[in-house]
Amino acid sequence: MDRTIGTPPYMSPEQSISQAVASASDVYSLGCLLFELLTGDVPFHGTTDRPMRFHHLQTAAPSVRARRPDIPAELDALVSSMMAKQPAARPSAEAVYEELLPFVTVPGGPDGGAGNFDENRDPTRPFRRPLLTPAKRQERGTCQDKLTEDEFEELRANVQVLLENDHPSEAIRLLEDGVARAEDSFLDLRLRHFLAAALFYAGEYTRAASLFDVVGRDYRKRLSQNDFYVLDCSYHAGHAYAEIGKPDKALPHLRFYVGNAVNANPAADDDTAERIRESRFVIAQMLAASGYLDEAIAEFEAVRPLLTEAFGTGSIQIRNLDKQIGRLRSVQGEPLFLE
Repeated sequence: MDRTIGTPPYMSPEQSISQAVASASDVYSLGCLLFELLTGDVPFHGTTDRPMRFHHLQTAAPSVRARRPDIPAELDALVSSMMAKQPAARPSAEAVYEELLPFVTVPGGPDGGAGNFDENRDPTRPFRRPLLTPAKRQERGTCQDKLTEDEFEELRANVQVLLENDHPSEAIRLLEDGVARAEDSFLDLRLRHFLAAALFYAGEYTRAASLFDVVGRDYRKRLSQNDFYVLDCSYHAGHAYAEIGKPDKALPHLRFYVGNAVNANPAADDDTAERIRESRFVIAQMLAASGYLDEAIAEFEAVRPLLTEAFGTGSIQIRNLDKQIGRLRSVQGEPLFLE
């Protein structure tokens, strides 16, 4: 894409200048929406002198209580924190959920116990307490047969079929059961690697990132830093951390991958070359998201010849890259993301 996609009143600062967008951006947008629901108006309005993008980038989040004094101070503070300029300063989605729970009105009075009200028939209950009773895994027996090599190969084949047919949840369950039965340490390591990959495929980036992180460290105790398994874990850990808006954790993994992938295979095949291009582009985005604009621009400019060679000078990839460089240069020297 060579244009910024989103609804301007709710767009996060990083989305406004085409930086990496992750879950923290959704929290910002939800904060804008909550502000509007509580006050009847969006937090920022654009003018001919100062467009809405300027306010998302530079203007401190307005107070809900300034417009609605009856709003609890804790709720006002939560909304303000959700609209923090720096993605890392915003609460997680889980933290927002927990903070909002005390403000939910339960039908039948504060204690929810008045009259004949049947909470099981309350249509708002799944939204008020979606995490109240998480699904429980079936208890495993204490005596399980250990996973054999043949069963490992069969499990791997079944997982591949499930993923190819878009059934990642079933693949994840199979792999979790396999990990529980694996007594051989290297077999356990391989299964955890597959599990991390299935989680990544399913979009469960938080779990995938931490698991790739751990598995990668375990591989490095046994294998060289140029080994395929080691590099694969670094690549996916970096991209998973980028997806959840954690540049401080994404950058070391992505840099490790790029440096060692080049050393391991100077004449990189097409798949490796593509992964290196993707990773360097995300490195530039993560640098920008961390406020290192000069370094981000330098990395984008270094990636440009790689994209030109792969896609051509008039490609959408080059237009998108040039647009991101232009936007970063437009805010260079300005107090970007000030609270």
